[in-house]
Amino acid sequence: MAEERNVQQRHNGHGAGEAAGAIAQQAQTAAEQMGKAVQQGVGRANAALSAVSERSGQAAQRTGEVLGNFRTAIETSARSQPTTTVALAALAGFFFGAFWRMGR
Repeated sequence: MAEERNVQQRHNGHGAGEAAGAIAQQAQTAAEQMGKAVQQGVGRANAALSAVSERSGQAAQRTGEVLGNFRTAIETSARSQPTTTVALAALAGFFFGAFWRMGR
C-alpha cells in the first residue's frame, strides 16, 4: 500500500511537471505570435506614415505651384487694371476682417 502511494505521488508529480511544461510552451507560442502581430502592426504603421508623408509633400508642392500662379495673376492684373485690383484687394480684406471678428 505504501508502495502504491509512492508510485501515485511520482505519477502525480510527473504529470504536474508535464502540465507546467505544456503551459510554458503555450505561453511561449502565444508570446511569439504576439511578437509577430506587433511587428506586422509596426510595419503597417510605418507604411501608412510613409504614404501620408509622401502625400503631404505632394500637396505642399501643389500648393506652392498654385500660390505661384496666383501671384503671377495678381501681378498681371495689377499692371493691366490697377484700380480693379486695389478694389478687389480691399474687398477681400474686408471679408477677411469680418470673418476674423465673427470667429472671436
